[in-house]
Amino acid sequence: MVFAYTVRSFFQGRVHRVTAALCVAFLLLTMLASPARSQELDSSGPILFSADEIANDQELGIVTARGNVEILQGERVLLADSVSLNRKTETVSARGNIKLLEPSGEVIFAEYLELTNELRDGVLEEIRILLTDNARLAGNGARRYGGNVTELAKGVYSPCLLCKDDPSKSPLWQVKAGRVIHDQKRRKIEYRNAVLEMWGVPVAYTPYFEHPDPTVQRETGFLYPEFGDNNNVGFFFRAPFFWAIADDRDATIDPIYTGNDGIVYSGEYRQRFNNGEINFSGSLAIADREIGSPVVTEIRNDQTRGHVFADARFDINDNWRTGFDIERSTDQTYLRRFNFFEPKGSTLESNAFLEGFNGRNYAAANAYLFQDTRTGQRPDSPVVLPLLEYNGLGETDRYGGRWALDTNFRFLTQDDRAESQRLSMDVGYEVPFTSSFGLVTTVTGNLRLDAYHTEHNAVTDEAGRRTEDGFEGRLHPEFKLDLRYPFVRPDSAGETVIEPVVAFLASPNGGNPPGISNDDSVVVEIDETNLFDQNRTPGQDRVEGGIRLAYGLRASRFFATGGSIAGFIGQSHKFTSDNTLEIETGLENGTSDIVGRIDARPTRYIDTFYRFRFNQDDREFNRSELGARFGSEAFQIGADYTFLREGEIDDVAQLDELALRFNAKLDDYWSLRLFTRQDLSEDTEPLEHQAGIRYEDECFVFDARFRRTFTSSADVDEIDEYIVRLTFKTLGEVETDLF
Repeated sequence: MVFAYTVRSFFQGRVHRVTAALCVAFLLLTMLASPARSQELDSSGPILFSADEIANDQELGIVTARGNVEILQGERVLLADSVSLNRKTETVSARGNIKLLEPSGEVIFAEYLELTNELRDGVLEEIRILLTDNARLAGNGARRYGGNVTELAKGVYSPCLLCKDDPSKSPLWQVKAGRVIHDQKRRKIEYRNAVLEMWGVPVAYTPYFEHPDPTVQRETGFLYPEFGDNNNVGFFFRAPFFWAIADDRDATIDPIYTGNDGIVYSGEYRQRFNNGEINFSGSLAIADREIGSPVVTEIRNDQTRGHVFADARFDINDNWRTGFDIERSTDQTYLRRFNFFEPKGSTLESNAFLEGFNGRNYAAANAYLFQDTRTGQRPDSPVVLPLLEYNGLGETDRYGGRWALDTNFRFLTQDDRAESQRLSMDVGYEVPFTSSFGLVTTVTGNLRLDAYHTEHNAVTDEAGRRTEDGFEGRLHPEFKLDLRYPFVRPDSAGETVIEPVVAFLASPNGGNPPGISNDDSVVVEIDETNLFDQNRTPGQDRVEGGIRLAYGLRASRFFATGGSIAGFIGQSHKFTSDNTLEIETGLENGTSDIVGRIDARPTRYIDTFYRFRFNQDDREFNRSELGARFGSEAFQIGADYTFLREGEIDDVAQLDELALRFNAKLDDYWSLRLFTRQDLSEDTEPLEHQAGIRYEDECFVFDARFRRTFTSSADVDEIDEYIVRLTFKTLGEVETDLF
C-alpha cells in the first residue's frame, strides 16, 4: 500500500504557531494506519505519502514506514527516515532527519519525536525551528503538554546568520535560556533564566522575559526603555507602556523621569473608525521656566508646562470630509527644552476644516489659530474664524477657453492689530491660442471685487496714510497677455528647447486704500516662480496695479541618456509707480531685479541647482541659493548655500549660510555621515556639527551620532548630544542618549 507521491521542496510562507504545526503533523501520522478514518477526521484533503518500505505488524499493532518517508496533506509536508504507529499504546514516533514544512513557510527540524495521550503530550529531541524571517530557535529537547504548550530545554534564539567560513562560531547575538515556553493559547513566548550574548560573550541577564508570539500584531505591555542625560533636563529615563485597548484603538502611556524637572507625563491615543481616524498626543510637566535674554533672565518656579498635538480625518461621504489639526504649547521654549516630542518649527498651527470636492469645484470652511514659538516679544498671533472658500472651474468652450470663479470670506482677529472682515470674489476667463507658425498666446481677463470692514489699531498705516474704521471696497479689473515661442531642435544625442516668454499685464494703478489693512500680503519675494503672475503679492489684501511687462528666456537640453540641463532668466519693468505698495511690500517701481534659476542633472550621479536675484543698479546679488548633490547611494557629497541681503526676509538682517553633508557606505554593513552648518557672516561661530556612524546587518543595528549646536536662548542651552542606538531585530530597540 504505497501512494506514488513524493515532495522534495520546501514551501515558503510564514508560521506563527509552532505547537499547532506539530499537532497537525502528528495527526497526519495517525492516519497512516487507517486512510478511511483519516478522511473523516481531516477535511483539508487526502493524505498522500511515499516510503521505500512499509511494514504492518498486526500482532504487535505497529505500522512502520522506513526510508525517505514523505507525508503530504494539503500544503503541509513531513519528511523523516522512519515513522511508526503503535496502536496499542496509541503512540506515534518519527526518527531521523525529521523535517516538517508548514504552509506558511516555517520549517521544524528534529531527530526524534514521540506523542502520546491522544497526541496531546510528547517529546522531541534536538529540535530546531527556522522561521520565515530566517530567525532560528533551537533546543536540546522539547516536551509538549496540555495540547497547546511547548517547552524547550536549553533553548537558543537568534536571527543572525552563521559565519560561512566557520559555522561553529557564535553569531553576533543570541538569547540563551534554561527554558523557553511557548503557550499557544495565551500566544506568549516565555524565557526563564535568559542571557543575551554578543559574539558568544554574555552581556545581560534576566530571570524572566516574555514577548508575544508572531501571531500577535499588537499586545499590551512595556516597550523598550530609553535613558540618557541632557544638559537641559539632566538625567532622564522613560519606559513607555503600550495599551492595546481594542482592535480599533490603542494608547501609549509614556512618563519621563528627568533629573532637573521631575516627571514629564506624556502619552498618545489612537483610534480608527469606519470613516476616519483620530490621534492625540501630549505632555504635562511642573517645571521651572527661564524667561528673558541669555544675559538677563528671570526664573519662574513650578510652572505648569506642556503641549498637545492632535489630528483627525473623517469622510462624510464621497464628496465631503472634515477634520482638524491641533498644535499648541504652553510657552515658546517648552518643545525645544523638552526635546522628546519633535518640535514643529517656529510656528504652531491649529486648523479645523470642512471641505468638499465635486468635479473641478472645491469648497471649504476653515478656522486657523497660530502660535509663534520664537523667543522675544512677538505680536499676538491672528485668529482666523471662519475662512470660507469656493473655487470653480468651468468646462472648455468652443474657443478653448474656461471660466473660473474664486470667492472667499475671512474674519480675522488680532488683539494688537486690526480686526477685519473680508468678502472677495474673482471672476476670470482664460483662452489659449496657437498660431500656425508655433506662437502660443494666452489671454486672461479677471475682475476682482473686495469688500472690507476694518477696525484699525493704528492711526496711520505703514505708508503713513491716515486710517479710518469702517467699510471699504475695491473693484479691480485685470488683463494679461502671455506670449511663448518655443524652438525645438532634436539631434542624435537628445533635444534642445529654447523658449522666449513675454507677458503684458495691465490693471488700474493703486487699488490699495488705507481703509484696507494689510494682513496676508506683508512679505513679498520676487523670483522665477511669480515673475509672470498678475499679482506678485501673496494673499489678497494687496493688489499690484499699473502696467507691467515681464520677459524672460527658458532653455533646456534633454539628453538621450536621461539627463537634463534647464535654465531660466527673466525680469520685469513697471511703467507706472505705486510708492505706497513699494513701502508696504517692497515691490519695486521701474525695472525689477534680474531673477533666474539653473537646474543641472546630466547624470543620475549629479543633481544641482542655482537660484539668484541680481540688482543691476548696484551690481550686487540680493539672493543666491545653491544646492548640489554628487555621487551615488554608496558615496555622496552635498552642499546647500543661501545668501540673502538685508531686508529680504522679515526679522533677518542678512543670511549667509553654508551647509555641507557627506554620506558614505564603507562596505555592506558600515556607513558614515557628516554634516556641518556654518554662518559665514563675520565674527560668528558655526551653527551646528553632526557626525554619525551606522552598522546594519540582518539581525542588528548599531547607530551612533554626535551633535553640537551653538545657539542658545533663555531656557534652552547649547547642546552637546551623543546618541547611541542598539537595535536587536525581531526583539526590539535599546536606546542610550548621553549629552
